[in-house]
Amino acid sequence: MIAPTRIRIRNIRSIRDGEITIPETGITALHGPVGSGKSTFLSAMVWALYGEVPGGLKQADMRRTGADGEPCEAEVEFRFNGQTYTAVRGLRQRGARGETREVAYARWWAVGAAGPGQDERQISPSKLTQKITELSGLSGRAYCGAFFIAQGQLTDLAEGTPAQVQQLFEEQTGLGALTKTVERRSAEARQAEEQAAAMPGSREETDAARQALDAAQQDAAQAHDEHEQAADLAQQATERLRTADQTAEALQQRHRSAEQARIDHARAEERVRHWQKRVGTLTAHIADAGTVPEAPETLAQHLDALRGATRAAEQALGQAAVAERHATEADAQARQIQTEADALADPELERRISAAKQQQNEYEQQRGALKGEYTRLSRALEALTASETACCPTCVQPLRDVHGLITDLHQQRERCITDGKNAKAKAEAAAQHHEKLLSRQQQLAQVTARLEAVRAQAATVRQQAETARQAVDQALDAMAAQLPDTTSPVDREHLLDHGRAAIDQLGEDLTQARNVYGLRSQLADAEAELAAARTDLVGRAAGATDVSDTELTEAAAALAAARAGHATALTAASEANTRFQVAAERARVLARAHEEAEARMHAKADRLHDAHILHTAVDLLAAYRRALLAEYTAAVSQAATDVLTQITDRHVRFEIDDTFVPRVYTTEGTMRPTRVLSGGEKATAALAFRLGITEQITGGSTLGMIIADEITAAHDADTRRAVLTCLSELGWPALVVSHGEEITETAQRVIRLHQADEATGTVVAA
Repeated sequence: MIAPTRIRIRNIRSIRDGEITIPETGITALHGPVGSGKSTFLSAMVWALYGEVPGGLKQADMRRTGADGEPCEAEVEFRFNGQTYTAVRGLRQRGARGETREVAYARWWAVGAAGPGQDERQISPSKLTQKITELSGLSGRAYCGAFFIAQGQLTDLAEGTPAQVQQLFEEQTGLGALTKTVERRSAEARQAEEQAAAMPGSREETDAARQALDAAQQDAAQAHDEHEQAADLAQQATERLRTADQTAEALQQRHRSAEQARIDHARAEERVRHWQKRVGTLTAHIADAGTVPEAPETLAQHLDALRGATRAAEQALGQAAVAERHATEADAQARQIQTEADALADPELERRISAAKQQQNEYEQQRGALKGEYTRLSRALEALTASETACCPTCVQPLRDVHGLITDLHQQRERCITDGKNAKAKAEAAAQHHEKLLSRQQQLAQVTARLEAVRAQAATVRQQAETARQAVDQALDAMAAQLPDTTSPVDREHLLDHGRAAIDQLGEDLTQARNVYGLRSQLADAEAELAAARTDLVGRAAGATDVSDTELTEAAAALAAARAGHATALTAASEANTRFQVAAERARVLARAHEEAEARMHAKADRLHDAHILHTAVDLLAAYRRALLAEYTAAVSQAATDVLTQITDRHVRFEIDDTFVPRVYTTEGTMRPTRVLSGGEKATAALAFRLGITEQITGGSTLGMIIADEITAAHDADTRRAVLTCLSELGWPALVVSHGEEITETAQRVIRLHQADEATGTVVAA
């Protein structure tokens, strides 16, 4: 199992920087007053390995107050199966839009032959948790349950009520989730039964609804048969009524026809007189209207053609005006750019650029020559100054006045410096002048290019304007060809006005022609109507044969008798239909009632079935829990007995069962619950119980390091010594947190912590 050997933390809880080393054997104690950060090392270790923060806090709560912007990190080195590993987990603060958030990171490596950190690599925090879980075979909760003994846990195990002991036992062994599942499913089953009991519906209710429906359907069928018979009788009466009505109607029709014939003859005479008068009136109107030179269709065609030509000419004139305006704007733009080009033009520009460049080169050459002269004078001065004999550095001849020569060389070198600076300034000025000339040349080239582009655009626009003018000429010619009077010349400037006037005149002519042609058409129709009226008058003069009064009386009596029989049959059929509709509606209502009763019965049955399934599941889960509980309590009892017999001769067996009352058996064979033992015996039994749970969680594998946080804080001095002595006698490695001095008597290594400084935090040295 995992055996931590080193823990280092930075800016976690109350500790600013701390590191402790833990031997692989014996008891290591973290000793110090309350609030000095002892438990922080344990919390940081669990957080670094599994990412879990004890106490239900958030991960961001690990950061020490006042350590904003600084690293918040926990590093744990541990051994597993002979191999050393290092796990690091930390928080970085990042700001976004005025808000600061904590971002987790992690590192992981195996310490190999090359030394710690050689295999170090960055991984995600979730990947680190996965690696630790795969390596140890335990999740974070299982690891804490197996090896982490929290404050007051031994006291709760030894002195707690059965409910408290059960809660701790199930939390540590993992049975708590199963117990909660059993309780939750049992509650659901009870709720399903209560809901089923409260729901309406039964088999008796459904059968009664079925019987009522069958009776109603029989009544509806009988009423339907009666309705069919009454409908047949009504149909026969209807046929008799129709025959009598047809006979009476035929006689009445003959009588009405005779009457109508006399009326129609009088109307025909009146119609002949009307159309004679209408023909005379139309003939007079046509004579007054005069003659029309052309047909309305021809005038309409001329008018449409002239209107189209006029619209085309107006559109062409508008396009030509736009094209002329664009051409004028392009010419103005070209003149403006030409003015800019004239302002930048300089026939001597190329020569001035070349001269400026040549002058710059001359100054640069002069500067280079002065640098060479300066170097030569400096070397001569160095030679004269360093030489022990007064010799010329060039010809190696003895010199009489060395001091004067050195002074002269110094003066020459100073002049070289001055001349060099002047040459450099002139060269830079010449370069700036050359750059200005080049910039002006580039501007002139750009303006020239723009001028060419604008001129090309102006030429294109001029071509478009010319094309538009040609289109205007063509449109005006086409319009002139459509004018009705083409014998006399027409002024082109006033051609549109002439065309519009011609359009108005053609419109008036067309209106007159349509009126005349309409009168002629009406006259033809009136003459045709007059001829038809005369023909109709001749046909109606023959008259019609009338019906006698006796025939009319007999037909009326037969019709009255048929109507009375028909009314009686309809009444009977209506009554039969009403009875049928009432019976059918009652059957429909009872059918719906039967369906609802069946639905209620099925819903109740479904809910009862759900309750049965839930009860079955609860029984299975409860049986499984009882089997696991029996297995776990037996295993824990045996493991706790093994631990207990290692450290005491007084007790020979420890036992815990489904009553959750822990007890021990003495050598005399008596059984005593742990809550009635003495302080030392109680602490020893509780520690054995807790380590028995550890063996159950780990499956009996090699035990790792026990992590104990203030497990003796609630006991007196003698009990604390008994617990620590018991833990020491077991021989298992342990990391114990305590603020009592008794730990110093038992532990092989003691790390002392002092009260934390609120401003700077505790600093722990290795």
